[in-house]
Amino acid sequence: MNDVMKRLYGIGIIPAIVLEKTEDAAPLADALCRGGLPAAEVTFRTDCAHDAMIAMKKQRPELIVGAGTVLTKEQVDSALDAGAEFIVAPGLNPEVVRYCQEKGVPVIPGVSSASEIEQAMALGLSTVKFFPAEQLGGIKTIKALCGPYTKMTFLPTGGINAANMNAYLNDPKIFAIGGTWMVKSDLIKNGQFDQIEKLSREAVLNMLQIKLKHIGINVPKEEAKDTADAYADIFQGKVRQTSKGYFGSEFAEIIAGGTIGEKGHIGVGVSSTERALVYFRALGYEFDEDSITFDDRGYARFAYFKNPVGGFKIHLVNL
Repeated sequence: MNDVMKRLYGIGIIPAIVLEKTEDAAPLADALCRGGLPAAEVTFRTDCAHDAMIAMKKQRPELIVGAGTVLTKEQVDSALDAGAEFIVAPGLNPEVVRYCQEKGVPVIPGVSSASEIEQAMALGLSTVKFFPAEQLGGIKTIKALCGPYTKMTFLPTGGINAANMNAYLNDPKIFAIGGTWMVKSDLIKNGQFDQIEKLSREAVLNMLQIKLKHIGINVPKEEAKDTADAYADIFQGKVRQTSKGYFGSEFAEIIAGGTIGEKGHIGVGVSSTERALVYFRALGYEFDEDSITFDDRGYARFAYFKNPVGGFKIHLVNL
């Protein structure tokens, strides 16, 4: 997978932005990055789109800036001149798709039918925009389309919000979602960038679904079974033996003679370890790179933070 596309998958939510004034671009870039959404699809619906992309990238070099509502080859050229790293279109225009491919920029054209998906496949694409998603039946329609097109992934946009976003993101065929609820035009016009930051952070945390999965407790080998029995009694669970010790209910993992962490470890469940890595790295956290394991798609599914907290090593794991 192209590096930009992998980074977009890791971010998971791509804000679709309509900017009326170039001077709003820099504070908006700050708000998105502070909120944990370092991506922006700047739509060619206003005259300042080109200059806005330049300003956003200048303000926040880590921001992945793309162009949306791209309808022509001339708009592709304008976007690339402004530093756009990906192109999104509302429909599938083979001429525009081929032009993007010639230029070496990732392109995600819009589709709404099986026939258009087949056109996209013929053009060598593996990710398409599904638009307008909710009006076309939402995730149910996408799941139905995935039946014959098993290798296609989707970027649904249109009608997606905080209430329904996870219905999409929980499906492995969803590459990412596009949304406007955290970057509504009124918020931008009124300079409510703090609110944009807040809504962005809420969206990321809603996506990640961070939960305590279990606590791993290091105990001497001779105490492991009794400790597991005690925790099973407290949590009214069952003891389950593992290669490392026991689970005294699914909340307490007893590690017989454990050495990971001074006191043990804490398992943190997330909807996507890949996306959680992107989020926490942006916050400045480091990970034990050798601990990261991957699924068959090449996405992280398990990872230990580099530094322990209070004597406990902490790891992320897919829910």
